[in-house]
This record gives sequence, structure tokens and C-alpha cells, in this order.
Amino acid sequence: MIAIDCNLIALNSPEDILPYPATKSGLLDEDKGYIKFGYPASSYPVLNMPYILEDFEGNNIPPGFYEIVLSPNRQTLYFVQSNQIKASVPVSKLVEKMVSEQEERERVKEQEKLYKKYKNNPRKRPRDQTERKRQADMSASIDARNEEYYILKYKNGNIEATGYILK
Repeated sequence: MIAIDCNLIALNSPEDILPYPATKSGLLDEDKGYIKFGYPASSYPVLNMPYILEDFEGNNIPPGFYEIVLSPNRQTLYFVQSNQIKASVPVSKLVEKMVSEQEERERVKEQEKLYKKYKNNPRKRPRDQTERKRQADMSASIDARNEEYYILKYKNGNIEATGYILK
């Protein structure tokens, strides 16, 4: 007959018995750079998603409003709600349009013309509208016409990305 002394467990904390708890391998989401250092102040396109998205593990994302954020390495689209990443979708198609030199020259000429016109009275000079134009040129949409997958389309300025989500 073996006598078990339960006082050893009761009087000691679990950290004394097992000082090195098991840890997950890899980085936690909080430790990754795109979360750790926050998002830039500019806004991202907002998607009004009417569908319930479900992954192969049974986790789902309810319908709602989500910001669609393209990762810094441009390989993933994130569903962000309240500054928390709810889901990630790999980018399958990425198109980045280059700004032509002539468009850039015209924009600089227009800025110089405005500067000269309002040189004596800078308070009346209209504000720079480039950020507003860029924000007007962003969109996000999700398409469910195909029976097998959803198509997530992202456009922000001169960058367009497409991702596919299996149903």
C-alpha cells in the first residue's frame, strides 16, 4: 500500500512544482510588428459584410462592418474591427499602378500655381486635397456569385488586391 502525501501539492504553488510552463511556438499576434507598432493615421476602406464567414475549424465571423487592411508585405488582407484583427485572407492577385511622371508634374504645377496666387494671403489658400482624393479612391467589396468561394476585392489609391475565401 502506497501512502500519498497531498500536503505537498496543497502547500506549494503550481509554479514551484512546474517552474517552466509550456509555451506556444512562434510569435503571438500581439508581438507581430503590424500590431505592435499600430496602424498609420490614414484610414482604410470599410466593408459592410452581409455574410457569415466560416473557416475549416468551425470558427466564424459574424456580419458587420470591417476595415480591410493590406499587410505591409502585401501578402495578406486583414478584417479589422475595433483595431483587432478578426481574420486574414491571403492575397492571390495584386496590382500596383505606377503614377506617371506627367501626372506628378501636373500636380506639382497646380500646387505652385496656387502658392503664387495666394502668396500674399496664405490664409485664403485652399488646403491640399491630395489626401481627400486618395480617400475617395478606396473601396472594399465582397462578392458571393460563385458557389465555391467569396471574392474579396480591395482598392486603396493605386493598389488593388484580390483574395478568395472558400465557402
